[in-house]
Amino acid sequence: MKSRSLLSIVFASLLSAALMVSCGYRLGGLKPKCMEGKETAFVEVFGNHTTQPGLAVQFTTAMADSLQRDGTYTLASPSTADVFIRGEVTDIKRSSLRTNPYDSYLSSEVGLTVTVEYQVVDRKTGAVLKSGRVKGEGSNLNTSGNVQGAVDNALASAARQAAEQLVTNLTMP
Repeated sequence: MKSRSLLSIVFASLLSAALMVSCGYRLGGLKPKCMEGKETAFVEVFGNHTTQPGLAVQFTTAMADSLQRDGTYTLASPSTADVFIRGEVTDIKRSSLRTNPYDSYLSSEVGLTVTVEYQVVDRKTGAVLKSGRVKGEGSNLNTSGNVQGAVDNALASAARQAAEQLVTNLTMP
């Protein structure tokens, strides 16, 4: 009796595993048609057409991190990558989401929207496979009176969000 019960448990487990495999789940996202056969990517340092120093490197780092977390593409050197990802940060919009009740000129919460234009270029042919524009938003509550620190934190958040949106554009059909 115990062997029959054990056999039915094993059979049920194997059946469950077979059904899960057929659901279509896999590591990383799907790829758009233009990216089929592309497995590796090199992220070039993005340009910065804003007055915020260091934003290009910050976004480039966020982009590489997002690609690694997603797992659809592997980071590679420029000589071996299937595609180059390049672009530029084109705009930053700053807003005061909250002001200090005692000083209306002092923001207690800073909001930023970062706009990034990008291209994905085939390394061998030089053809632009995909291009577009993504935006990321970030905010930071400024409780210490250090407005620049709040701006830097909000920019980091906005850069991560824009990079994740760009990776989503590269992994969804």
